[in-house]
Amino acid sequence: MPQTEIKTQTDLATELGISAQTLKNWTRDFAAFLSAPGALGESNRRFTDDDVFVLKRIKDHLAAGLTFEETAEELRADGYGAATNGDGQHNALLVPNAQQGFGVLSDTLRVMIENQQTVQNSLQVNRNLLGVIIQDNFNLKEENAKLRERMLKLEQEMGELKKRDQDYRLTVEQRLMRAENALRAEASKTVWQKLFGS
Repeated sequence: MPQTEIKTQTDLATELGISAQTLKNWTRDFAAFLSAPGALGESNRRFTDDDVFVLKRIKDHLAAGLTFEETAEELRADGYGAATNGDGQHNALLVPNAQQGFGVLSDTLRVMIENQQTVQNSLQVNRNLLGVIIQDNFNLKEENAKLRERMLKLEQEMGELKKRDQDYRLTVEQRLMRAENALRAEASKTVWQKLFGS
C-alpha cells in the first residue's frame, strides 16, 4: 500500500498535543519504526499515514507508563521496525537517557502548568461567585432590616389605631349612658312636673 506524505512536524506535534521538541526526540529515538526522512532531511521531514499511526501508539504507550524500551518491544510485537540484528537477537533501542528524561519532563511540566492554569481559572471563577453570593447576602440583610423597620412602624401605627378606637368607644359609651340616664329621668317625671318643669 503506498504511503502518502501528509503531515509536517508542526502539524503532527499539534495533532498529538506534544511539543515540537518532543516530536523530534521521538522521531530520533524511534527512527527504526518510522519512514526515512527523505531528501528534505530531519528538520523538514514529512510524516506518512503509517508514521502518524506509530507515533500515536508511542504516545499511548508512554502515557500508560511504559519505558522507551518497552514501547519499542510493543511496536516490534506489532510488526513495526527491524526486529532482529545479524545474530538473530532484538536490536536494543538506543536512546540517550538525558534526552529521554528531558522530553518526558518537559511534556509533564507543560501538562502540569496547563492543569495549574485550569485550577487557577476555576479558583478565580469560584472567588467571583463567592463575591456575588456575599454581596447578595449583604443586600438581603439590608432588605431584611428595612422590612423589620417597616413592620415595627406598622405595629406602632396599629397600636395607636387600637388605642384611638378604644378611646372613641369609651366616649360613645359614656354619651349613650348619659342619654339613657336623661331619658330615664324624663320618663320618671309626673305630668305635673313635666307641665310646670320641676
